[in-house]
Amino acid sequence: MTRFLLGLLLGGCGSAITWAAGHNTGWTVAIGVTVAVLVWLGEFILDDLI
Repeated sequence: MTRFLLGLLLGGCGSAITWAAGHNTGWTVAIGVTVAVLVWLGEFILDDLI
């Protein structure tokens, strides 16, 4: 649950920064979703790499 909330928070922060820098909806959604998914699945990705 902690990782889910952290992903939501960091995804939202990434989206806000992207929106403030470029005002582009497509990039904003892409960055927010990418950051959230990487946080949610980061443990599984790192286990495969190590």
